[in-house]
Amino acid sequence: MAAAVEPSQQEQEQEQARLQALQSFEVMDTAPEQAFDDLTALALRLFGVPISLVTLLDSERQWFKSRQGLDVIETPRDIAFCDITIRGSAVLVIEDAEHDPRTNDNPLVTGPLAVRFYAGAPLITPEGHALGSLCVVDREPRAFTPQQCQDLERLARQVMTQLLLRRKNKELATTLREFGLVDQRRRESESIYGLLFANSLDGVMQTRPGGDILTANPMACEILGQSEAQLRRVQRSQVLDLRDPRLLRLFDERDLNGKARGEITMIRGNGERFEAEVSTVTYQDEAGKQFASVAFRDITERRLWARKLEQSLELLGNLARRVPGALVQYRLDPDGRTCYPFASEGIFNMFEVSPLDVREDDAVVRKLVHPDDQRGLVESIQRSAQTLQPWHHEFRVVLPRQGLRWRLGSGQPERRPDGSVLWHGFVSDITERKHSEQHTHWLAHYDVLTGLPNRRMLLDRIGHDLAVARRSRQLGALLFIDLDHFKHINDALGHSIGDELLKQVAERLREVAREDDTVARLGGDEFVVLVSNLGLDAAQATRHAMAVAEKLREVLVMDHHIFDHSYNISGSIGITLFPKGAEAVDDLLREADTAMYRAKASGRNRVAFFETAMHAEVQSRLALEQDLKEALQLEQFELHLQPQFDAQGQEIGGELLLRWQHHKRGRVSPLDFIPVAEESGLIIELGDRVLRQACLALARLHKAGRLQCLSVNVSPRQFRKDDFVAGLRQIIQDTGAPADYLILEVTENLLIDNWQDTSARMSELRALGLRFSIDDFGTGYSSLAYLKKLPLYELKIDKSFVQDTPDDPNDTAIVEAIVSMAKHLNLRVVAEGVETPAQADFLLRTGCDCLQGYLLGRPGPLEDWLRLRGA
Repeated sequence: MAAAVEPSQQEQEQEQARLQALQSFEVMDTAPEQAFDDLTALALRLFGVPISLVTLLDSERQWFKSRQGLDVIETPRDIAFCDITIRGSAVLVIEDAEHDPRTNDNPLVTGPLAVRFYAGAPLITPEGHALGSLCVVDREPRAFTPQQCQDLERLARQVMTQLLLRRKNKELATTLREFGLVDQRRRESESIYGLLFANSLDGVMQTRPGGDILTANPMACEILGQSEAQLRRVQRSQVLDLRDPRLLRLFDERDLNGKARGEITMIRGNGERFEAEVSTVTYQDEAGKQFASVAFRDITERRLWARKLEQSLELLGNLARRVPGALVQYRLDPDGRTCYPFASEGIFNMFEVSPLDVREDDAVVRKLVHPDDQRGLVESIQRSAQTLQPWHHEFRVVLPRQGLRWRLGSGQPERRPDGSVLWHGFVSDITERKHSEQHTHWLAHYDVLTGLPNRRMLLDRIGHDLAVARRSRQLGALLFIDLDHFKHINDALGHSIGDELLKQVAERLREVAREDDTVARLGGDEFVVLVSNLGLDAAQATRHAMAVAEKLREVLVMDHHIFDHSYNISGSIGITLFPKGAEAVDDLLREADTAMYRAKASGRNRVAFFETAMHAEVQSRLALEQDLKEALQLEQFELHLQPQFDAQGQEIGGELLLRWQHHKRGRVSPLDFIPVAEESGLIIELGDRVLRQACLALARLHKAGRLQCLSVNVSPRQFRKDDFVAGLRQIIQDTGAPADYLILEVTENLLIDNWQDTSARMSELRALGLRFSIDDFGTGYSSLAYLKKLPLYELKIDKSFVQDTPDDPNDTAIVEAIVSMAKHLNLRVVAEGVETPAQADFLLRTGCDCLQGYLLGRPGPLEDWLRLRGA
């Protein structure tokens, strides 16, 4: 990652002024105060979140003056969300911290606290310094409306007012300690009262017994919408709703007790009525004159919040009653007792018990858990209790009425002060999903038409039998069967006849095979029979394999009776024995397939073994694969770069090409070793190394101030690796490479195969900044659909189209069509294999953006290319 940017002199001075302002409040590391706790508790109820905080930031840490729903009292500043909040003046909302680039790697998100949602309003002093924030936090993602942002800002202003009042009180207290005179104390008290009077969040008025207003503080004027001078002239009926029966009761109580408190209707200057909470007392001045003090606050918003809370509780109740499952709280006490302190009515559908049955003890539910699942269920709960990680577990229950059912339990744990662990979660019925998964598993491993194992299961079986054969030294055989002229039958008689014939063939092969053998259908008219334990020597195994093949041929040529008609068919069978050496599963299938084609070429309805000459070819391929592994270990591969030029002849980047100089083979062509690497899976490690070297090169170019785009070929097998995106993201982070200068070249066939998964992966990588190029465009399966929908950057015209331009009219037309289409789709076009000036002139006239080829620059070592650029 790039180094952090050093703050400017102005930013340092602003931060120093902010820290001095924070220090002036003398609030850090002080005891909790009710005024602040009331505000965080109000935020907790208002926004329906589990955590609410008043945070203050000094130079090193984030300290919580008030906290609701959180045990810690401070965190390092460098992980504080509040550090982002104070950099602006508006409410900061992060709806899903896990997917926000500012916070997705924050320990507060990735660690046990698992923060997902955050909203914070800065606490800004009158001088403009942001001391901290009032924030609300949730462990689940959520939206935050503009109205909620305004509500949070209002509460933040109240927190700031409390801080100002606190500082003023501290200042006044200090002054009182410095001056011991009683008269001075009296004056200071009056000053404090005046300050409180002026800065009170409540409206305060002094009145005569008849109701005439003598003074009104700023908040009273704001609430009533009139100036103090205007209020002195109004009648009681213009401020109080005299029709409100509560008003008379309030005055009677004050006359009786000297003070009273209640809720009444008041009137603003514009005639609007509003609900107010009022406290009033009567007193006498030094001359014995009677006065009254009235403090009031507008509770319209509080009433609104109360209604919202009631609506939320009603919504929660409706949700609990209607959710397809049960909302629960599950508690594990320190002594091991368990219960459901809360369970919605849906728990009856889950366990056929009532909420009351499990409120104190859940033994009745534990008895319903399937015996085979009880241990796993208990262990999963204990793990969650120890780690405080979310709990998710699937288990079976045996219910009196419903019988065997599957349940999914999920919950978020929290440790309580008494040492117990309380989970908030739900239990749902996943029986249908489990049945669907079982069916999906069958579909994934068995052929729908014949019921035989499919290719996936066959590969697993071959791998298993191959491993067993190597340990036991018992030889086995793989028989590859292809029905002769089946396509003619299928085309002439229709798919219904063809399908029925395939089912009869499958049944006959199954009847001939032994119980431990595997009969599989690869697809179409291809079948495979896997047999084991054929003997300890090749001659014996060959005889037994041949006997099995002859039985298969015999049953295949027997008449097949379908819909009152008879049909004849035969099969060509290829056989390979195993184990012979270090062959892999795919090698055995290729060997048997090769032998089958030899049998078919010999006249069909024949049996052929994989021969020595074929074996020699396989050995050659295995030797090359072994040399590839050794080359990877010894780092014999070298990266070369062929430069690319724009229409003005300026070099703008290059394509990285892999070169291999073997100590015996000499220089090995990529056309020879890349297919072997792809088939063997070595291409994954090889490709990862190339990507890392490309990123290191980009980082060096960036440091030298000579950035250019680098293109890297990515194989389909490498691209489809499960952790390809995560691995490439890590390489970029490790090297500090600018991702937007890395172009991944992929083939058309990769884009077509499994289109939706490919699109999703490309979008993830595009979000990192990487760009995509289609290599050898026009030589694969082209489709305008993926060109329009996928996040592509460029097309590379294959050199097979370039080499005969502009003389060949067909290739010329193809190139012109590709360039025209790319321009309409806003894609950059690169032409490969440019070797003559005529080709270059034609391509540039056609509108090609970039050229690459021997005419412009031959490939050379990447290290030399970097050195020439001072990188």
